[in-house]
Amino acid sequence: MDVVSPLVNLLTTIVNYIFPRVDNVVNLDQSIHSLEGALVELTEARDDLKKQVDRAELLGLTCTNQVKGWLVRVQSVETEVRSITQDVENGRSNGCCGKNYCSRYKLSGKVLRILSAINDLKGKAILDVNLADGLLLVPVVEIPTRPAIGIELMLKSVQELLKEVNTGIIGIYGIGGIGKTTLLKSINNGFLTLEHDFDVVIWAVVSKELVVEKIQQAIGVRLGLSWDENQFQELRTSRIYSVMRRRKFLLLLDDVWEGLDFEKIGVPLPSRENGCKVIFTTRSMDVCSDMDANCKLKVEFLNERQSWQLFHEKVGRQMMDSTVISAYADTIVRKCGGLPLALVTIGRAMANKQTEEEWKYAIEVLNKSPSELRGMEDVFTLLKFSYDNLENDILRLCFLYCSLFPEDYPIEKEQIIEYWAGEGFLGSAGDDVHTIGHAIIGSLKVACFLENGEEETQVKMHDVVRSFALWVASGGGKNGAKILMQASSGLTEAPAAENWEAAQRISLLDNEITEISGTPSQRDTKEHW
Repeated sequence: MDVVSPLVNLLTTIVNYIFPRVDNVVNLDQSIHSLEGALVELTEARDDLKKQVDRAELLGLTCTNQVKGWLVRVQSVETEVRSITQDVENGRSNGCCGKNYCSRYKLSGKVLRILSAINDLKGKAILDVNLADGLLLVPVVEIPTRPAIGIELMLKSVQELLKEVNTGIIGIYGIGGIGKTTLLKSINNGFLTLEHDFDVVIWAVVSKELVVEKIQQAIGVRLGLSWDENQFQELRTSRIYSVMRRRKFLLLLDDVWEGLDFEKIGVPLPSRENGCKVIFTTRSMDVCSDMDANCKLKVEFLNERQSWQLFHEKVGRQMMDSTVISAYADTIVRKCGGLPLALVTIGRAMANKQTEEEWKYAIEVLNKSPSELRGMEDVFTLLKFSYDNLENDILRLCFLYCSLFPEDYPIEKEQIIEYWAGEGFLGSAGDDVHTIGHAIIGSLKVACFLENGEEETQVKMHDVVRSFALWVASGGGKNGAKILMQASSGLTEAPAAENWEAAQRISLLDNEITEISGTPSQRDTKEHW
């Protein structure tokens, strides 16, 4: 019987088993060096990925479980390698490194196992995937905003409307400075705590200079998409649509000035089937119609209590504790008429006014030339965007004419239409000036420049809007002589004739003047305002 061959095979097997292990023990230092090098490469890849993740999280994205798991495993391996290198260093300092074969054998096996794990982690495709595929959208990203007063009912109304399956598009409209943007931000931030089933809430500012690319950029960033600036718009549109059609979204659009083409942007139309919603803000109710809004909500002025609270916050408690100043403050609050921007602006301007004389002078300025009060010209500039956006000069002329009535004056519709017709604003004698006049009133109400009066036959003009109109009519406050405004001034005699000469419009309405003496010099009156 041949016993040599099996013996040779056995010895070969033993040698093949033992030799690599002996080699690993002998070359342990080299293996540890290789291990440390591999770890450096792995941690560099980990740090690069974490930087991408950190940037993405600022845009409202979060890691998938796959990415999170990979990062955890890298951290675990890094801890093990640090432990091994520390044990080796300790062994060397104690002078026992290399003497205990059994310990070196165990350590070499551990090194090989960890080195294999590192190579496996380095080879994972997770490092090569597109970032958007390795991250998930955070449903809501908080937007910085100041505490708001008087929006609780509007917030509740919007939340109820979002529950209605047939309400896909909600338009929120109101005059500039009324608080529409603050309301929309509060709607966004409310979803941080409210239970909802939206996959993502997206915020985008539209602005007057409508640029589709700008809107697409805001939406794309929120969705974690990126593209070359030179990429064709159609490709951007297609990418946005391909992502949004798979998600239940709430799109918040701020400051919309004209109807948007959702298809051109890449936004799927909200429907009962997809459950998606769009909420937008605008200064005109017409835009709500152009956007096919299922519901139109008007942001109303603050009531007296809310106005006082907001003004009080901006001026400061110490100032408002003065009985004398409090009386003047009450006058200013009433003149602001519940417009939040005016209350905030004037409140800040008055915060450092400590004497009765300063407050009294401020009221005089508000009555005569409000744009001279610090910050008020910014309020008027905001309103001028809406004024410039009126459809034509006829609307602008008719709007400015309304400022000739006194503050808080109930303007009879038929009366103002007769005045407009007399000025030639409403076309020739053959035109139906009555119908045209009512259409103009409707357009000015839609633009939030006129409000309903107490009676159905009346309209009225907000005090701040009236001050703005007079500011526009006087060339931005640079030529106050263009208007002689002394309506409801308790006059019994007309102003001296020389005061009239530079005026293009004169209003002495609601006084007790019985006769006019003197004649101003003749001048060209063809120029309007």
